[in-house]
Amino acid sequence: MRQAGLRELRNRVRRDVGEYRYAIAGLLLYYVVTRLVFRAFCPLVIVTGLPCPGCGLSRAVWFFLTGQFARSFSLHPLGAFWLALLLYAAVRRYAAGKRISKGLCAAFVILCIATLGLYGYRMAFVFPDRPPMSYTGRNIMERCIPDYRQKVLGFFRLYR
Repeated sequence: MRQAGLRELRNRVRRDVGEYRYAIAGLLLYYVVTRLVFRAFCPLVIVTGLPCPGCGLSRAVWFFLTGQFARSFSLHPLGAFWLALLLYAAVRRYAAGKRISKGLCAAFVILCIATLGLYGYRMAFVFPDRPPMSYTGRNIMERCIPDYRQKVLGFFRLYR
């Protein structure tokens, strides 16, 4: 019975990887190109130099998994929630073989809204003074618009 369960889990993963192979390949290609050319991954950072709503999220999850909870929370307070929700979705999909429910979709939507709300707060009160909510120079807009950096940073300091 246990061997059959592992085989089914492997088949589910293999089926999903096969179905999304072009998206996975495209994401890997995007990652390699943007890292080589821009030394960044996030399109918002590459184009504007501004942090995105998910800035610090992957590092926060890593620090949470390694037991560095305070560091995780300081990088992105919702990292543990994203980790828990994604793990639950993965277990539900692959171990239990169930589809994503409406309740799980609602939880994802709520967490996305919370992430956007947190982003607004961090842009208003934390940017650009504390990583990961800091300005990244040498972005595309900075190369195209004279005094772009001063204008952006001036705008955010003006409303404090």
